[in-house]
Amino acid sequence: MNKEKKSFNKCLICERPTHKESKYCIFHASAEEKTEEEFKKALKEYVNKIKKEDGDYDFRKFIFVGEINFNEDLNVATFKNTSFTKTTFNGDAYFCGATFEGDTGFGKAIFKGDAWFRGVTFKGNVDFSFATIEGSSIFDPANFKGNVDFSFATFKWDSFFARANFEGEAIFWAITFGQSAGFRGATFKKVTFFNCATFEGEADFGSTTFEQYADFERATFKGDANFGIVHNKEYFQATTFEQYADFERATFKGDANFIIKVLKKNIGFKHALITRGKTLVIAITDVKNEVVINFKKICLENVYLELFLEKKTVIDFTKALIRNTVIKKSQIDNHIFHEEKKNFLEAQEIYLLIKNNFHSIGQYEDESWAFKKERDMERKSNCHFKSLHKWLWSCFLNIIYGYGEKPWNVIFSALLIIIIFTLLFSVTGIGNPEIIEIKGTAIHQNSGDIVDLASKGFLKNNVIRNFPDSLYFSTITFTTLGYGDFRPLEGWGRILAGSEAFIGAFMMALFVYTFARRTGGR
Repeated sequence: MNKEKKSFNKCLICERPTHKESKYCIFHASAEEKTEEEFKKALKEYVNKIKKEDGDYDFRKFIFVGEINFNEDLNVATFKNTSFTKTTFNGDAYFCGATFEGDTGFGKAIFKGDAWFRGVTFKGNVDFSFATIEGSSIFDPANFKGNVDFSFATFKWDSFFARANFEGEAIFWAITFGQSAGFRGATFKKVTFFNCATFEGEADFGSTTFEQYADFERATFKGDANFGIVHNKEYFQATTFEQYADFERATFKGDANFIIKVLKKNIGFKHALITRGKTLVIAITDVKNEVVINFKKICLENVYLELFLEKKTVIDFTKALIRNTVIKKSQIDNHIFHEEKKNFLEAQEIYLLIKNNFHSIGQYEDESWAFKKERDMERKSNCHFKSLHKWLWSCFLNIIYGYGEKPWNVIFSALLIIIIFTLLFSVTGIGNPEIIEIKGTAIHQNSGDIVDLASKGFLKNNVIRNFPDSLYFSTITFTTLGYGDFRPLEGWGRILAGSEAFIGAFMMALFVYTFARRTGGR
């Protein structure tokens, strides 16, 4: 019986003496079982003992009562090997300006008020995994010299990491930001993970620098996501990615701006989802090496897509879903990945996808451009010996009428054909059926007047070979008018005239088709 009573007088967690009627000591007793005054008095004695013994700061599972300011209330500016694991803060907690030496643990800690870490320096590794901060989280600016782990943490109110410096790995895996999350001006010097992170409010990464791999795979942005600002084609607060940036399977439910500077590798949006009606802006500046924007299997449906890309920046739309997405032709021209890599069959599929999208939103001029590019890619893909005939035929169609997109090509081709036949008729000659020769004298059948053949450009046997008359005859033959004032000579003349008439009828039909297609008859 005495043993049971004795054990009951010790804290069930740390074996310190219990506090009053509680089963726990004053540090682990619930907030209702102690007053703020007596808790802080005991806490100050405990901290002074740690200082005197130069020991570690162990606050595991402590339950803090009221607001706590470690500098002002406890005169603590430097922490050594500190643990706040599973600690509960029932009021605001202030660590401003403090230095944490060695590893620091806030795993599964609960902050029921604001958590202030402004100007704090963590010299070792830091663990905030599964921590919950119900008030605001202020880490601007904080300096993390070791690795930091915020996995599965929950920040229910606004979070501020502006100008924070992360010198080690930064892990924000499956973290939840309940309101806005501000990382403006922050620097991540090693790999950074925001996998499966959830941003309920605005996410601001303007002027942020990622010096190594940045992974946002499966992250969800429910508010606007700003990685910089673009206004009147000018860029502000650009984010710097010096290595690969991965937003694979990320979900953007608000507008997303990516104003990126000094991206040395690629940025990936594979399987990413942009909510309907929202805007995705991507601007890549200061490009020195080739940069690939990976849009493989991205979902862009009823989205406003704005791209401001420099040379050496290409986009990979492989198997992407693009439908009713507003985008300008000028923003993607000369930026298609497969075309630049001369993978023409894949490029043909991409331009088909883009063409259908332009058609769905009524941008017919851009649709015409995409269709022409699609056929160009098909022609270039056949530029080898086995498909030489296809390549030649495609080249012919491109020259004649631009695959139905260039009416002026038809006109210029028609003029060229008329000139060619004019020259041929100038060689073979044409005849005038109204003039006949009787005993060496040329007589006009209708008027009976004698005609001076030499002055009219006629040769012997009533044959004309001058250029103006041949041009006239070629033109009326091409247009199939046939006034009858001139006629082809027997033999090659008739063959040429029949051929030109057939070609002329075909070219005029081709012009009608091309003109109608280009003026809305799609």
